[in-house]
Amino acid sequence: MLIRPSRTFVYVLAFLLSCFTAATASAQRSGGWQYDPDVGAVYKNGDFRWTIWAFTERYWGPRDDAVSADAWRRVRQGMEFDLPRLNGYLRPAVVYEVDLTDNNFFHSGRSSQVFENLYLSIQNPDDANRFRALFGENTHILSREDNLSSGNLPTINRSLILEEHGSVNSFGTQWGLEFFKSLSSRTSIAFAAQDNRGSLNQAHPNYRIGNSLSAKVTTLALRDTVARRQLNLGVGADHTRAIYDRQFTLSSAVGTEVIGGTSATGNKFTIEGDAAYAWFMGVHPMTLEGEYLFSDFSHSLTDVSGGYALLQGSLFDSPERGDLDPFIRYDVVRLSREIAGGLAFQQAWRAGVNYNLPSTAKHMNLHLEYALNRVAGPAAIVPARRSFGEFRVELRVNAARYLRH
Repeated sequence: MLIRPSRTFVYVLAFLLSCFTAATASAQRSGGWQYDPDVGAVYKNGDFRWTIWAFTERYWGPRDDAVSADAWRRVRQGMEFDLPRLNGYLRPAVVYEVDLTDNNFFHSGRSSQVFENLYLSIQNPDDANRFRALFGENTHILSREDNLSSGNLPTINRSLILEEHGSVNSFGTQWGLEFFKSLSSRTSIAFAAQDNRGSLNQAHPNYRIGNSLSAKVTTLALRDTVARRQLNLGVGADHTRAIYDRQFTLSSAVGTEVIGGTSATGNKFTIEGDAAYAWFMGVHPMTLEGEYLFSDFSHSLTDVSGGYALLQGSLFDSPERGDLDPFIRYDVVRLSREIAGGLAFQQAWRAGVNYNLPSTAKHMNLHLEYALNRVAGPAAIVPARRSFGEFRVELRVNAARYLRH
């Protein structure tokens, strides 16, 4: 396979690298600018803080692939303006993020449908993870940050079943209200009232706050600093009303090739649970994580369930050699509809490596992933039983470091 980056990719890559260089240099000079390797470029003036981030992801695959083998997955840029605090407990903030890949930006040179996130927040003045209430466009709280600005995915798709829920506008960017509160150093809660049908980045925006209602609780169930291990748990629920003329689409794990689907309409009720366990095997950090979802669509009498389990570990991590993580994971989805006469069963075994390249301070990542897809079911959901493999190479460049453990 011959990889030939486009001219646009080279320009974006050079731009991001120049930003990193300029920010690092500014951090060495006196003044308001500094570079934080975990968030990006930061400007401070008194109690005002301005944070700038950006990242890009592009992947390649075999030329005979049925799905586009050479595409931008994400090219995003965003900012957060933390305004002076109102008191000792609250400050206002404005956040935006644009995605230049899903709107023909690189082809037309201009587009008004570029916003992935745009909201006004009232939050804790020192740590938004302790308290945040926002209004505007942001990711659904059950998405596990797959659509946010980390760009720090352990695999090409964080969760196959979450990606497939996107076909019914369930867990992507939404418009509305979100509330997040840390109850203690271990437990937090989140609530949201949003519109699942899209907003600023859609051709026909909707702003019906409350069409999707959701809640989630997360907790640090175990933290042993001596044994260097911890366990995080989460459970959530979502109720979305008035889903019309939609299909729940089964897609392949890496290339997102459509391999089946059926009608998914009415009111949707979803439950979600996830767990992540981190520990050390000698000097090597390890992570085992998983997620499960179940959704019921009332009008079409469609049920879908599934999730994934992922194991990854670091082989080595040094400035001279880079940071190499191999991983293996299993995804499964079960899709049924009463009139379809059976159950469609989809599974994917996926394996690959995540490599933070040497001498890039974990800002440049090379990702290789192979997936073996299998799907079977009634003809009304799956046109034909299929088994096939997919391969992708992805290059990521980020203003923030890629951290996996």
